[in-house]
Amino acid sequence: MDDEANIIDVQFGKSIIDSKASLTYDQAQVIIDTHNEVESPLQTSIKNLNKLAKILKKRRLEAGALTLASPEVRFKLDAETQDPTDLSLYNIKESNSMVEEWMLLANITVSKKILKHFPTLGVLRRHQPPSRDQFVPLLLSARVAGFELDITNSRTLADSLDLAVREDDSMFNKLLRMLATRCMMPAQYFCSGEISKDQWHHYGLATQVYTHFTSPIRRYADVVVHRLLAASLGIEQLPNEYTDRKQMQELCSHMNKRHRAAQHAQRASVAIYSVAYFRNNPIVEDAYIMEIHDDSVKVMVPKFGIESAVSYDALAKSFGADVAAVNPERNRLDFTVMGWEK
Repeated sequence: MDDEANIIDVQFGKSIIDSKASLTYDQAQVIIDTHNEVESPLQTSIKNLNKLAKILKKRRLEAGALTLASPEVRFKLDAETQDPTDLSLYNIKESNSMVEEWMLLANITVSKKILKHFPTLGVLRRHQPPSRDQFVPLLLSARVAGFELDITNSRTLADSLDLAVREDDSMFNKLLRMLATRCMMPAQYFCSGEISKDQWHHYGLATQVYTHFTSPIRRYADVVVHRLLAASLGIEQLPNEYTDRKQMQELCSHMNKRHRAAQHAQRASVAIYSVAYFRNNPIVEDAYIMEIHDDSVKVMVPKFGIESAVSYDALAKSFGADVAAVNPERNRLDFTVMGWEK
């Protein structure tokens, strides 16, 4: 790769990593932010990686890749009881983005390699574009706030989301991106020989082919892709069960099911620990209304990155709110609180 992040050559091989450092994202961010006249080889390497990552990201976004938002909650647990003692919204740093870009590039590059050797047996990941109906909640919310979003394709959506900014509310754009995330179809694993090529595209990343390769310690799909790559290099033989594309598609379907189950478990875990924390630490914080329903509203607390449904009965009991009219289709809720009409 040259200084402008143009790939000159790609080599694959089994190797030994000669690690020079083990860094957290915070530690890597300190290196990125620190400017010294004389830098260590580690500092220079991190900064060069970050420089190239910025170029790679710029190209992805220009190609139509989406920058969406999904709040990630972090808990601190008591060492003895494992009860939550604190929770906060995880802040994404420049170092996170740097690592993400190199992981994306590795995944895309490996997907092309395994397809070259196993065109009908590759395990890929696709992301289909949402239908217009799926975009309705996002379009309505944006329109109520005075913005029109262009959903013609991922590039026009990305550009219009960039323009949907309120100077008096730094959280507004992030909330819109969260709503955009909910409009998306779930990404899916599939066998390249069982899905037509025109259906391979990854909408969110704006790339024609993609797979999961970089995290074999926590994702089984990556283990499968590692085996395919090893076989393509002649390092290992392809397992017999990987030679039948119908079996590979069944494996992909199973991985999709387990991935969804893992997501549900993660969300349930966050909900349980959130209840456990606030039960012992009641607090009043500002919240944004994300959705309006016939019997409740869904709110998000930015400070903690958590969401919950609040029934109108609960509003009445806690704040004396008398709901007069509800119109979910227009994102409108009329109510009275202590004599003030809203």
